[in-house]
Amino acid sequence: MAIFTFIAGQIEEQIQQFSRQADTCDRVVNNIRSGAQPIQNGAWIGKGAEAFKAELVRRVIPQMMELIAAIMGFGGKLGNALNIMRNADKMVQGIVGQVAGIFEKIF
Repeated sequence: MAIFTFIAGQIEEQIQQFSRQADTCDRVVNNIRSGAQPIQNGAWIGKGAEAFKAELVRRVIPQMMELIAAIMGFGGKLGNALNIMRNADKMVQGIVGQVAGIFEKIF
C-alpha cells in the first residue's frame, strides 16, 4: 500500500471543493453584472447611481475576480502538491521493493 494513498482521496475532494467554490463566486459575479444592467441602462440615475456603478466596476467585481483566481490558484497548487506526493510515493515503493528483493535473495 502506498504511503500517501489514504490522504489522496481527501486532497482530491478538497480540490473539487475549491473548484465548486470558484464556480459559485463566478456565478455571483455574473449575477452582479446582469443585475447591474438596468442601473447602467438608466433605471437609477444621479450621484448615488454613479457611485454605486463605480463601486461595482472598480472594487466589487475586480475583487471577486481576484478571489476566484486565488481559489483556483490554491486548488491548482494543491493538485500539483498531490502529484508530487504521488510521484514520491511511487519512488519510495520502488526503493522499498528493491530492498525487499535484496533481503529475499539474502535470506
